[in-house]
Amino acid sequence: MAEETNKQPESEADPQSSAMAAEAEVTEAGASVSEDGSRALPQRLLQFFSSRWKLVGIAASVLVLLTIYLMSGSSEPEKTPQEILAESLELLEDREDPKSWTIAQDLAYSLKKQEYQDPDFPGALYYIFGVVAFRNAEELTGESQDHQYLIASRYLKEAERRAIIQKYRPEWCFAYGSSLYQLGSTKLSRPLLEEAAETWPHGKLKASMMLTDIYLDHKADAELQNAFKLNSAALQSDNLNPVTQDRLYLQRAQIMLAQGKNDLAEEVLTKVQERDSVNQVTLVFQAQTLMAEGKYQEALTILAPLKDNLGLDRKFSRQASYLMGLCAESLNDEEAAIGFYEQTTHRYAGTHEGLAAYLHLAELLRKNGRTEEALIAYRTALRSVSSPEDFRNRWISLEGFRKYALDAWNDWVDEEKIKNGVTCFSAAIQLSEYLPPLLPEVQARELAANANRRWAEYLERSYEQTTVSERERLKHELQDHWIQSGKAYYELARHLKTTDRYGEILSISAEHFQKGQDYETALKVLTRFININPDKKMPQALVRRGEILLELDQLDEAISHFERVMTNYPTDVAAFQAKYLLGVAHLEQDQLEQAQGVWKDILENSNLTPQAKQWSDSLFALGKLNFHLGKIAGQKPQAAGGTAQGEKSTAQPGPYFYFEESTRRLREYVNRYPESEKVHEARFLLARALQNLADEPLQEMKTARTENARQELQRKQYRFLNMAIEQLQSLNRDLRRLESQDRLDPLGKRLLKSTCFGKAHLLYMTGEYEDAIKSYHDAVNRYPQCTEVLIAYMKMSGCYESLGKKNEAKSMLEQAKIILKQMPDKVFDSRDSNLGREEWNRWLDWSRELRYSNQQATTAKTGNGA
Repeated sequence: MAEETNKQPESEADPQSSAMAAEAEVTEAGASVSEDGSRALPQRLLQFFSSRWKLVGIAASVLVLLTIYLMSGSSEPEKTPQEILAESLELLEDREDPKSWTIAQDLAYSLKKQEYQDPDFPGALYYIFGVVAFRNAEELTGESQDHQYLIASRYLKEAERRAIIQKYRPEWCFAYGSSLYQLGSTKLSRPLLEEAAETWPHGKLKASMMLTDIYLDHKADAELQNAFKLNSAALQSDNLNPVTQDRLYLQRAQIMLAQGKNDLAEEVLTKVQERDSVNQVTLVFQAQTLMAEGKYQEALTILAPLKDNLGLDRKFSRQASYLMGLCAESLNDEEAAIGFYEQTTHRYAGTHEGLAAYLHLAELLRKNGRTEEALIAYRTALRSVSSPEDFRNRWISLEGFRKYALDAWNDWVDEEKIKNGVTCFSAAIQLSEYLPPLLPEVQARELAANANRRWAEYLERSYEQTTVSERERLKHELQDHWIQSGKAYYELARHLKTTDRYGEILSISAEHFQKGQDYETALKVLTRFININPDKKMPQALVRRGEILLELDQLDEAISHFERVMTNYPTDVAAFQAKYLLGVAHLEQDQLEQAQGVWKDILENSNLTPQAKQWSDSLFALGKLNFHLGKIAGQKPQAAGGTAQGEKSTAQPGPYFYFEESTRRLREYVNRYPESEKVHEARFLLARALQNLADEPLQEMKTARTENARQELQRKQYRFLNMAIEQLQSLNRDLRRLESQDRLDPLGKRLLKSTCFGKAHLLYMTGEYEDAIKSYHDAVNRYPQCTEVLIAYMKMSGCYESLGKKNEAKSMLEQAKIILKQMPDKVFDSRDSNLGREEWNRWLDWSRELRYSNQQATTAKTGNGA
């Protein structure tokens, strides 16, 4: 019986609910109808007046009222509340007459309306309501019965809160304990039923039978001994009816089976008069024996007739249905197992077998990739647990239940089980939300946070390994998941506020918000972390806060953070990161010399080795900065006008000094870190710096006094240019390979374009005209819609001119004119071009005229010479 009513309705609150819940049921109880349909006088009059015979009713009611009035003059004095309460309690003593219960309830309800509370028995009214509801529940079945047990438990709990006098405590224990037992709260019901079995003779037998089931569920030796004692005493009871006696014998057989006394169990079963139930017990036991021996198909055959056979006790049909699922699962017939488990959950929801079937069903659905269905099954099973301490199931232990749930979580966050890009991280996060109270709230939130983190990490790895086209799609999704992880860890931190882990989790939350580029939130969370004064983690926290401030363009405050770390924690690893970022902040403020000094000091005066990230980052940053300083220095003489060169050279190095410094730093970076993500940019800047160094001997050639000096300077110029070509060729190969794999990011695409045209220009400058023409053709074919194409055709015209191919030279300029005409306007609107269409047209015309005039002059000289 306990197992059949173990299901708790979804609308049900905890039986330990507040007094207000009980108060809300008083109206329902007070207005309840007895078996003969009698109601309180005001209600009967109201019903009478609302009938279709209103005129007759009115006349009759007048006569009734007149009779009551006349009788009142000669009736006894009106009863006091104490007397009414005593009458109600006396009526309740008649346990066989439901009419007496109804009258007792009505009297108590009238006192409740007067807000009466007896000083000697404060819980009396709720005791009456609870006992009546309990007795009514005993006469019902199904959900109606469960609802009445729930009402009874609420009233009886409120009665206890207000106070139960000793005289009525035995029946209160029995009614309250039985209600809780039927609602599945076995832990709460056990001490009440144990007391009732000792103190309430009228309920001793029922209480003993319920306690026997509770002890059987535990299966411990001591509990089984208690069950045997209770069962033995119950069988000695007088006037046992055949049904109750059969149930007691069946319980005794179960105790024997649980103790391994199979022969004694069979002997007890011979005493059961209802042979169908005996057969069920025997067959279930035989099936379990066969299952233990691995004979699952034979067990299935034995259990099949039992599954739908409702005998003396439905527990055997439930057990058969569940055990058939286990057999099918053991035979790897997953479809059949799912069918048996689903049937068990539908027909026996709320029972021990129903819950166990839900867990097995969920596991099978999960393993078959039916994630959404599995999640629903896990949720339903988890909702059945209102209190871990009170959890009892004869098939699954509390630890086993937790293992089912955690196995599912681990499976859904396991990246090795991801197929075709379909992930189950979302299911793991939802499952985490369902886990309390099976798992503590903090543990469940940590699982949710970890699932969010793993999802973001998986997407981050996918982002790094995927093509550039896919990266555009993944970028915002990745950021969103890092932000969701940050939120999950922040919620976890709130639940750990009084623990040592609070700061650690806050720090993780801030880091994830930062990765998601939600810098405002990251700043707030990290500030909260810093405010708790994390001793050992303070330097790194300040550096990270400075990084976030850099992203938010709050440069002065960022510099303050970096300087604080360098001053207060000079030996901490974070001080090196702070120093490098200090250089970045100075660069953002256009304080180039300060940035240069910071990075140079890291390379030359710190204890860092080249393996340190800050050292390699400083090396690259210094090489790049020197390149740009060289470009700036190269422009200053023009802007300065008549400034004396001597003063300028002593005040500030010239451009070639910076290009040499840039070349030295960048070459070292390229050689040391060939796999670095910045190596492509470093190689391109190195080529550009070498090209700029070639300008120095070119300029010196103009003032050279001897041919030997000019030739030596030209060799020096070509040496720099050839080194630049070598770097561009290597870079071009690497970038083309990445492009073929769709792994080239926007910067890489710009660099590839620059290497294609840049290599051709350098070949032209070194006099390798044939190779230059090939490179120009390759470039214009790859990038036909850009203004560099026009320059390329002009350069190819020069190459052909130098090769003595006059017609080809003229043809290149004509083609440039045609291409210019065909180019869309958007080409000239972009930032890549400083000239408009008309300016380009005039320049090409000028080049063509210049080329034509040079040809005429050459022809004239040739003619005069002839």
